[in-house]
Formats: sequence, C-alpha cells, structure tokens
Amino acid sequence: MAQKHDLNRRSFLKRAGITAFAAGAASAVGSGSLTAVVAAAAADVATGGKFDFDTPYSRVGTDSVKWDQQIRSYKQPNLIAGMGIADQDFRAAPCIAQALAERCKHENWGYLDMPKDYIEAIVAWNKKRYNLDIDPETVVLTTGVHPGLISALRAFAPPGSKVLLNTPTYNGFYGDLRYTGTIPEDVPMRLVNGRYSIDFDEFEHHISRDTNVYILCNPQNPTGNHWSPEDLTRIGEICLRRRVLVLADEIHCDFVNKGQKYTPFASLPNKDIVNNSITFKAASKSFSLAAMKNAWYFSTNPDLLSKARAMNRADITTLGMVANKAVLTQGADWLDQLLPYIDANHDLVDSYIRANMPLVKTVKPQGTYLSWLDISAVADRIGAKQKAASMSKAGRMVSPETVVQDWFADNAKVALNAGSSYGTGGENHMRMNIATSRKTLQAALESMSMALKKI
Repeated sequence: MAQKHDLNRRSFLKRAGITAFAAGAASAVGSGSLTAVVAAAAADVATGGKFDFDTPYSRVGTDSVKWDQQIRSYKQPNLIAGMGIADQDFRAAPCIAQALAERCKHENWGYLDMPKDYIEAIVAWNKKRYNLDIDPETVVLTTGVHPGLISALRAFAPPGSKVLLNTPTYNGFYGDLRYTGTIPEDVPMRLVNGRYSIDFDEFEHHISRDTNVYILCNPQNPTGNHWSPEDLTRIGEICLRRRVLVLADEIHCDFVNKGQKYTPFASLPNKDIVNNSITFKAASKSFSLAAMKNAWYFSTNPDLLSKARAMNRADITTLGMVANKAVLTQGADWLDQLLPYIDANHDLVDSYIRANMPLVKTVKPQGTYLSWLDISAVADRIGAKQKAASMSKAGRMVSPETVVQDWFADNAKVALNAGSSYGTGGENHMRMNIATSRKTLQAALESMSMALKKI
C-alpha cells in the first residue's frame, strides 16, 4: 500500500526527463530571462518556502483524469505532462489531510447537519480576501459550480431559450446548456496582439427576445482575462436594460498575476446591476478539491435566490464539507505561497515560448493557472486542416485543433486541450494548465520545443 501511495516517484522523474532538463534549461533558452526566473524560484523554494511546490508529485496510478485518463487515451505510458483538465499537481494543503484524519476518527457516517460555522467560513473568506460583504442567509450550498449553474438555468432559462457566452469560453458551460436544453449564443471577443476584450456593441447585438441569461466567466477561462470594473459595469448595464440575468462564474478568482486585480461582480457600486446577478464560487480550483464536490452561490436579490434555490439539490458529503471548511479557515498561508509560484510559472512559459518556439505564440494571462496558446503556425506546418477533413470524411468528426492536440501527445508526450472546444474564437489555439511543479513544466516545454524543431 505504501508503495502505491508513493506512486513511484523515481520513475515519474525519469519519465518526465526532469533531471536532464534541469541541467540544460539555461542553455536551451538562449536568453537570461528564463535563467533568472528559474534561479529565483529555486531560491524561494530552498530558503523561504513553508510548502514545497517544486518537488514533482506524481498522480499517476490514482485514476487522475489529468494523467491516467490521458495515458490511457493516447496509449502513452511515458507521458511527460498532463496539462489539460484544470486541477493542480501539487501535494494538497496539509490542513486538508489533518482535518480529514481527525474526522475519520469518528467511525459513523450518518446524515450530515450542515454546521453554521461552515457558512460563516465562506462569508469570512470572501470578506478578508475580496472585501466582499455577503449576507450568510443568502449563501446556498451546492455540489459544485456546474450543479449551481444548472439550477439557475432551470429557473430562468426555459428549454430552447438562448444563453449568452463571451467566446472563447470555458467548454464546460456547453455541457450545462445541453443538460438544460438551452442554446448557446456565442459572442466572439476581440483579439488584438494576443489580448482579448469584449465588443459591447456585438454583445448587445446578440440579445434577442428569447435571451434570458448571460454566463459571465470572471476571471475568463481559457483566456486568463481579469475583467475591469468598467468592463463589468458596461456588461451589467446592457443586461439590466435588456432584462438578461447575469450568472457570474468566479471560480478562478483567487489566481491573480502581479499587477492585476480581480473585481467581484457583486462588488460593483450600482446595486441595480448587482441585484440582477447570481455569483457562483468554490474552493475547488484554489485548493484542487474538485473531487470533494462542494460549492456555493449567493445573490443580493431574494427573488432570484428563491427561484434558483427551488431548483437546487445539494448532495454534500461529510468529508467534502470537512475538507472545504479546513482550507477556508486554515489554508490561506498555503494559497498565499502558491500564487507567486503560479505567477512565476506564467513568466517561465512566456519567456520560454518566445525564445524557443517560433511556431507558438502566447501572451501572459492576467490570471488563472491556464495558458492560451496560438498554434496556428503548428497547424499549418503539420497539415492539420487537411488531416481533420480527411478523418471527418472517414466518419470521425475532428477539428484541426484536435489533430494538433494528438500531435503534441504523440510527438512531445504532452497532453493539452484543443481550443475548438471553447466555442467561437477557440480555433487555432490550445489550452495548457501550468499548475504543476516547475521541473515538470520545464520538461514539458523542452519536449514541446524539441518536437516542433523536427517539423
């Protein structure tokens, strides 16, 4: 049993090529920027870090979607990095295991009476980190942000009605819309020099009489945008005037890169705009607790809240509640050390790609732990459009981005997400999750670069 939980760390390091890569990282870059980033990060880990994010922590053998599923899908036992699904590869905050172990000492698992101090922990977390005042009576617990969104869609968006999405956007929203029988209305964002912005005239143009709901992704997944108060207010004004409800998914809100700021939609000064919204949050991205099935939503509008609550069925587990309460009350130090580590990972990706991958373009995001890669030149070089068309004629419907995704898995042993799944504007892009050890990230980038140099 101990050997399984250790997950064969030595073979993981060997598979990732981490030892060899670390020695040659500086020379591979050909510039001083990456050397400085890596050296500074290594110094932080060695001298100032209470928690170790830099030692690779293998998840292989735990039925991880990010790793084991990709190994099975691509038949790639030597996968260097699973960089798809949005969860983290780090050893979890110690307070989680401590809280779970303490609760497991009591060997009875009957019905759970949700403790009042759990709701208080949610309110306190939002107040301390975002200066956001939430009435505890307005907090509704749900199994996850997806079930929460689905309850709101059922309440306010009849089957067949349209739901606005600024695209490219989180691909999971499309599954929620299929489940509720609603229709996505993609509103493409403007893309200028790798940075996205909302075209407000285009946004309003897409609103019709059968448009009841807009799903706001704040921060934006996959582009990494942190929307400004001005952006949010403009969107809020349009939605209020056109009677479109704002459902604000703010699950990535803790990840803010240096020089940037997260603005909660519920913090806007125009209370009429805020009253036309419901906000959805969770600790699952910040602390990688997706398997613990716990989230919440709230609104300043009691009528909206009542209707959404009537459609909500929260199947909260005892251990899920215990783990989430632990991070909200004891996990701040762990997260505060993680955030600059993620920021430095973004710097590494940005500098390495610029120096070593001329076929790939990217712009450092304002937040999230996701990088959005422009791979249009890669797609052209490997004939992705022609291959996708040929495969589709043979009966397997694929996009050029899927061809590029498969190419990176086969040739670089790195699993990414195809941009085509993120709606209009996702073409010619890939999403890469960088929430992993810097050694693993370096190995993945090096392998991608070496593979690209062969085409």
